[in-house]
Amino acid sequence: MRALLSIVLGGLLLAGCGQETSAPPAPAPSAVAERPQGPAVVGPILIAFSESGAGEINGGTPLNARSIAAVFPDATVDTALHEETAAQIITVRRPDGLVLDLHPGAEPKRVGKIIGRAGPVTGPLGEKLGADWASMGFEPAECRRGQDDMSHTLICYRPGEPLLGYVFDLPGFEGPDDQVPDLEVLEATARLSAFVWVPAQA
Repeated sequence: MRALLSIVLGGLLLAGCGQETSAPPAPAPSAVAERPQGPAVVGPILIAFSESGAGEINGGTPLNARSIAAVFPDATVDTALHEETAAQIITVRRPDGLVLDLHPGAEPKRVGKIIGRAGPVTGPLGEKLGADWASMGFEPAECRRGQDDMSHTLICYRPGEPLLGYVFDLPGFEGPDDQVPDLEVLEATARLSAFVWVPAQA
């Protein structure tokens, strides 16, 4: 009887050892693991203008190429001096067509004005560049003519939102620089060409 038990126990031990030494089948590679890993997306793709700023940029953003490039790592960031004011202006150009101009404000080292003039930029209600006058819902009394290098435009503001301007081009309009065109002219020609944001005055 002891000999029989020894044989049975020996067989069980050998079987256990065999199970321990056999490697489990390798799991099939997942589809996710096979995909090439691209760089992480930093910064917004769609730039939404609002009373708070433009995307991740506002009056607290340092106005230097390094800080702006950190927000838009896939963009070209150029620095130039304004011809008349000698102020430093940073222009962001992204492959998807985005163009932002960043101007200094009262504090030269901080962003003081943001102009979004091309690419995937929108207003707080989804307004898009190229929209006509009628679809934007402004009254001429809510608008004023632009100044300096924006003197050819009309800038309009929503009631209670003094920081975000909606810039309309006025093709063919030859009135004085301080004149708001008649409603008929605006409905016929005015198109939204940019958003302009400035921080609240301290």
